[in-house]
Amino acid sequence: MKSAPNIPAREMEFSLETIYIDESVADHPLTLEALRRFPNTPVQHLAAYDETVETIRKTTGDVFGAGKRTLALTRFKGSFLKKCPGISPGMVCCNYYVVNLLKNCMYDCSYCFLQDFLQNNPLLVAYVNVENLLEELDQVFTAHPNRIFRVGTGELTDSLALDTVIPYSQRLIPFFNQRENAVLELKTKSICVENLLNQDSPRNVIVSWSLNPQTIIDREEKGTPGLQQRLEAARQCANKGYKIGIHLDPIIIFPGWEKAYYELVDNIFKVLSPSQIEWVSLGSFRYRGPLKQIIKERHEDTLLFTGEHVASKDGKYRYLRPLRNQIYESLRDALKKYSANLNVYMCMETREIWEGVTGKMPRSDEKLDKFFDL
Repeated sequence: MKSAPNIPAREMEFSLETIYIDESVADHPLTLEALRRFPNTPVQHLAAYDETVETIRKTTGDVFGAGKRTLALTRFKGSFLKKCPGISPGMVCCNYYVVNLLKNCMYDCSYCFLQDFLQNNPLLVAYVNVENLLEELDQVFTAHPNRIFRVGTGELTDSLALDTVIPYSQRLIPFFNQRENAVLELKTKSICVENLLNQDSPRNVIVSWSLNPQTIIDREEKGTPGLQQRLEAARQCANKGYKIGIHLDPIIIFPGWEKAYYELVDNIFKVLSPSQIEWVSLGSFRYRGPLKQIIKERHEDTLLFTGEHVASKDGKYRYLRPLRNQIYESLRDALKKYSANLNVYMCMETREIWEGVTGKMPRSDEKLDKFFDL
């Protein structure tokens, strides 16, 4: 196994135009840490969220893009822990829970569903009351000692891209280290792993990277680190002892896609050994109808719509089923050539796809059963 090039672990420069602060968290340690990172950024009181958004609307034609440069620090008042929203009609979903400490993302990927989902709530919002989250998780995990909870923080944001600004990982990782029935997944495209490498223990923590061929990163994943940079960050975490997750999602069809994705698989195993990888998920490009026009308006050079898409049972548009079968079969075979023991599963796919690609449902696979214990 060869090492990746020694690529400097430098994240893209992140700038803020304004920071809004809820008075109730003005003195919170995470608020103060964020302010320390941006000493020259104007700070305003977060009064009415709607008024703040309306002010942004009056000054820009790209409200979603502008929202990424406006940070609101506030308190989350509801229940943090939720079942993965992937549970939808006709789809097979894994046993996954989500926690949303951040909303919106510093990156600007063309396919991101947040462009539609956050149209009316475009600010980059950070909920700093992490102590309430840990109290809630402790109660839930303690009440169900015989269940295994797989918890991710990357549903509405990138789990690590802002970890030097708002270092959630410094609180989350030690908490999960001490749990016997819970695993934390930090899903990212970033190379912001400094806080992870400084932790005492990697126990019960999986660091996952969303990967695509470099040509897709250049065209569709604006502002993100390159493929080799991500793999180098993954190698550093693996050497620290963290288990690594790989998400080939979304897989995008474009001229030459097969060769590009085969090369991507080869690049992964030039840097990581199969024993260091906890799982690999495969998911094809999918979207709700309203997102298509938003993507075309915000990303004129996109390759996302070079293929045909049809509506699925859950209302999302996907590639035709025979093409999805081909995608998953070919990439699954390419991955399994490196190790037959790799845990490879498909994200948000139908029973028909599962049976067509693998010949069985995940509950029939002893290795995958623990991920799909609904």
